[in-house]
Amino acid sequence: MAAESKPNLLSSAALRELRKQVDAFTGSLFVYRVERAAGADMNEMARFSAAEAAEFSRLGQETFAAIERMSCLTIAAVDGDCFGGALDLILAFDLRFATERSRFSHPGAKLGIVTGFGGTSRWRRVIDPRAARRLFLANDVLSAADALALGLIDAIGEPPDIPSLDPATVQMVKELTIHGQRLNQRELVLLAERLGRVYGR
Repeated sequence: MAAESKPNLLSSAALRELRKQVDAFTGSLFVYRVERAAGADMNEMARFSAAEAAEFSRLGQETFAAIERMSCLTIAAVDGDCFGGALDLILAFDLRFATERSRFSHPGAKLGIVTGFGGTSRWRRVIDPRAARRLFLANDVLSAADALALGLIDAIGEPPDIPSLDPATVQMVKELTIHGQRLNQRELVLLAERLGRVYGR
């Protein structure tokens, strides 16, 4: 039997590489594959000073926020385990697809740590409080079917072929989706008008 490969980890180097990809991307659809991702590199984190830990957290937060700000449609394609920081990562994408063998978990509370990548706040636009409790407090390991039922992923399988979308329209919809939950009706109208002027609508 072939030796099993080590799970992918979100190290400082991996986050910087992802940020480069995000910043350099100019297409209409950004698909990022998350394969057997065990979250943050705990061995690296154990060597951090307080300042380095804060910088690592900032790097993750800014990278994930940059994904949210992308003007194109973003898709996370998960294959295998998606734990901890990797789960924080996929919450930053517009859509999430996963293979049947994928599993999802956020063991931070069990390990005595709180994620520094924003997952404990970003979940609000993806899943409901019941699902969040299962992930962040009960530390349940969810199957792909469980994740689909809770709304954590959008479908089981490979992402479908998606036609090219107008970046200005995508950006407008994303602004309304991300910020709309905390705005009243008048503020939503004003935001839509402002986006219309900015994006030529």
